[in-house]
Amino acid sequence: MKTKLFFPLALLLGTFSFAQNQDLLNTNWEITEYNSEFFPQLLPPAMTGQNSTHFDENSQKLVINFFNSISLDVTFPGQNVFMVNSKACTLADYPNDNGQVNQFFGFLCNFFNVGDNYHYYIQNNGSEKTMTFGSPIFEGIHFKEAKLSTNDKDLSKYSFGPNPVKNVLNIQNQTNISTVQIFDLSGKLILELNNQNSKSLNIDMTKYKSGTYLVKINDNKAFKIIKD
Repeated sequence: MKTKLFFPLALLLGTFSFAQNQDLLNTNWEITEYNSEFFPQLLPPAMTGQNSTHFDENSQKLVINFFNSISLDVTFPGQNVFMVNSKACTLADYPNDNGQVNQFFGFLCNFFNVGDNYHYYIQNNGSEKTMTFGSPIFEGIHFKEAKLSTNDKDLSKYSFGPNPVKNVLNIQNQTNISTVQIFDLSGKLILELNNQNSKSLNIDMTKYKSGTYLVKINDNKAFKIIKD
């Protein structure tokens, strides 16, 4: 059986520096593979939407996106280890395939259990960073550093919350937000705000039906939100 998670004991005892937390917290990551006893090498299916993992400095949570989102409240009890204190997974249905995206996200969501510790391993060969999360039952999620386009770098400055949202969606940015567009998954424009010129906006979502929406800011790539 193929596995990528049996590491030398010296590695587990701290060959990697605890300072590597900065790589985990300050890098945008893209999921490249999931593996377990039953799925030795499961590659992420193609999809339209976010495949990104990052540490949200505003909420102090580790956020994993693969169409849906996993929000983890974590602490760091030791070298290259994080503990999951709480977990929230959004559960929107991906509409454009035969269920592969939803199944893959289900594996990612079920990978994390509240109260468990997870080792992470970061390698940098000079041209690319890679990372692996290792679970207590020898499952793994593998990542590579996401190479952001100019627009993606702009989007990384934004924060959204709460997600899922029930009443009011708050959007914040380091610089002014001028335009906001919200679309449903059919592509229909349901809200457009222009000339806002503010670093923080509150959008009333109470009148919209439950479901998945795309939020586009300053004519950049859209972000997904869930309306409860």
